[in-house]
Amino acid sequence: DIRNIPLHAHHNSSRRKCPDNATNMPQRGLLHLALLLLTSNKSCHALAHPVHSKIISRKSDGRFETFPLGNFEENINDDVGSSRDVVSSIFDATQKFLHPAATLHRIQSAFRSTFLPANNRLSTLRSSGYLSYILYDNIQDLSTSLRSVLATKRILEGVGVGRAGATALSATLNFLIRDGCGMIASLLFTSYAAHSFRRNVKRWKYFADIMVDIGITLEIIAPSVLAYPLLSGYFLPLLCLGNVCKALCGVAAGACGGALQMHWAVKVMGTEEGISEVAAKNGAQRTLMGGIGLVLAALTTKWFGDVKTAIGLYCAL
Repeated sequence: DIRNIPLHAHHNSSRRKCPDNATNMPQRGLLHLALLLLTSNKSCHALAHPVHSKIISRKSDGRFETFPLGNFEENINDDVGSSRDVVSSIFDATQKFLHPAATLHRIQSAFRSTFLPANNRLSTLRSSGYLSYILYDNIQDLSTSLRSVLATKRILEGVGVGRAGATALSATLNFLIRDGCGMIASLLFTSYAAHSFRRNVKRWKYFADIMVDIGITLEIIAPSVLAYPLLSGYFLPLLCLGNVCKALCGVAAGACGGALQMHWAVKVMGTEEGISEVAAKNGAQRTLMGGIGLVLAALTTKWFGDVKTAIGLYCAL
């Protein structure tokens, strides 16, 4: 019986004493909490009802409002059950997410979606020769990236970085002349060889690879002539010639790239429409190799101080 249960119902009302039989009421603490909430939110004056399943609120203006207690308890139980279900679902999802097998599967899926053509099994990529091609091609890109960092360091030394008497204007002019020669060479080479790129793609691909190797080699050798007064005048011509070779590589590699991507799109994906995806994945692979090259170059830069060591490292690459 919840009649005469002590309430703090009205803000200015006094307490009533609870009879002894109220101490045996089930869920007494829950009822007190419900009553306190109702009196706080509904501006109640008093609460009382002879039936256990109802609570009647009499407000200050004389109106009455009935609240089914059973529904209140059921709602609380439902909320508790829902909370437990949510916690259990989050816990299960966390376990699945952190499971080693699931984590490995997500990594593999992310790697394949970023670097390999979609909807193809590894056996298909292997049998078509695509995996072998990108393996050797990316190894070459990594080697070129490392050698390019080494060549950049040698060029900076040649234009006077760290040497007394060198000026920024002199270094700027050297770079301008070098870049200008490369631009002119690329225009002339395009005008001369553009019509023949489609005839023998493989030959032009080899030509591009050889040209970039020669260009980097000349850039590394160029600063060495400054040590000999009679040969110091050849520094800028060697620098320009090296950049010309790299410009020819850029033209030939760019012309052959589209044909190679078309070849792999048809062979791997079965349609020419896959060329855009093959090209995008090829760009992602080159970006990855370039990043790895930068990290390795940063870790090995201290070995480049000695000329002999630098040349030996270049030959190894």
